[in-house]
Order: sequence, then structure tokens, then C-alpha cells
Amino acid sequence: MKRLMRGGLLLLVLVVAYLVMLPATWLDALLQRETRGSFAMTGTTGTLWRGKGTLQALLPSGEAVTLAPTSWHIAVGELLALRLHITLRSTQSGNPILDVSLAPGKTRIHEARLELPAALLGVLSPTLRAAALSGQMSVQVNDVRLDDGQATGKGSVLWAAASSELSSVRPLGIYQLELDGQGGGLDFRLTTMGGALNLAGSGRMQPGKKPVYQITAIPIEAKRQELVPLLRMLGREVSPGSYQLTIDPNVQAVSG
Repeated sequence: MKRLMRGGLLLLVLVVAYLVMLPATWLDALLQRETRGSFAMTGTTGTLWRGKGTLQALLPSGEAVTLAPTSWHIAVGELLALRLHITLRSTQSGNPILDVSLAPGKTRIHEARLELPAALLGVLSPTLRAAALSGQMSVQVNDVRLDDGQATGKGSVLWAAASSELSSVRPLGIYQLELDGQGGGLDFRLTTMGGALNLAGSGRMQPGKKPVYQITAIPIEAKRQELVPLLRMLGREVSPGSYQLTIDPNVQAVSG
């Protein structure tokens, strides 16, 4: 019996030692799986639980865009509650990049501060991918929770120097998306802060369902003809010079 107990204890020690020493490359695999191949962590050092690397965005074109040198920490104690809590920080400034908790059927983004290429929007639908969008998006999220079909929290996205390969008009404009979730879903409002193409609209994103929204696009008169091919691809003309964007059938649902 004592020999059996010693053997069991040795096995437990070996398993714990193995888990503690899991290589940092495992975080890359975890990140790619949870983001459906949209993000990766390269040049990793350390272990799965604590390490450093370079955060990258993987664009639909296959291009990998470097976002920031990053350090990360996984709260091991929270695994006992079946919760994976990961914190990413910039190794240059020390500022938080992403602080997120994942549990069965639940996602909580405690904080996010990301600078992302707009081309990443192409992962949402074939239509957006074909539009070959560009520009830079500043994403800020504060305590967004996706839980059993419910969503709460706040966030914003500022899209600067917005452009598309389908139009010679560059830039199209500067756009602001505000998110506000009070329970049922994340309500959003889109406004234009300047540019040749005015976008305005609102809608709602709810976990497990496709986004519902209504967005109107109105180009300035001097650029209307140049923007027609892009606008016809993204929507339909409902009145002279005014287009209703109709790309929602292809947009993927947000999951909790």
C-alpha cells in the first residue's frame, strides 16, 4: 500500500511539473483557437503561464501584422473554478493590452486597448473581405460580459484613414463606433467624424445571434460617382445618393 501511495504521489508530482513547464508556444495555439485564427503570438519565451512574445494580427490576405511586443500572465488559481484568465501587457509601456476571462458559455473582457489594422474586419464576412478595407482602428473595451445570450459593458472603436481597394477615394473618412450593453445585448451607434463618405446608423449585437443593424451611407456630391462601385457592393441605393448597407447576412454571430 505504501509503495502504491508513493507511486501515486510521484505520478502527481510529474504531472504537476509537466503542466508547470508547458512551453510558451502553447499560448500561440490557444490564442489562434479562441480568435478563429485572427491573432497569433510569435517569438515566445517563458511558459504557458507566464512569458513574452510578439502579438500579431493574421489578416484574411494571409499577411501577419505585428501589433506589439507583449508579456502575459495566466492566473493558475482561477483554473480551479474552470475559468481561464489571461492578462496581456505591452513590454514597452507596461500598459494593459487585453485582460480577459473565459469560462464555459461565458466571456468577460475586463479591459482591452488595441491598435488594429482595419483589414482585420475581413474575417467577419466574405463581403468585407472582398472590400479590402484599410486604415487603423483604436479599440477600447471596459468590462464587456457575454453570458448566456446576455451582454453588458461599454466600448468604442475609432477607425481612422478608412479606405478600400475598390475605391480611389482615400481616405473615405474617420468613423466612431460606440458600444453600450445594458443586459440583452450590446447596442451600438456609428457616426462619421469627417470625410468623403458619411456613415450613420445603429444596431445591436447579441451573443449567439447575428448582428441586427441599419446603416446609411451618403457620399459627398463631388465623390459620388467614384464611390458607386464600393457602395453597390456593400448595399443598395434607397434614394438618389443614399445607400442602405446590407452586408448583415454574411456577418458571423458573436458567441459567449
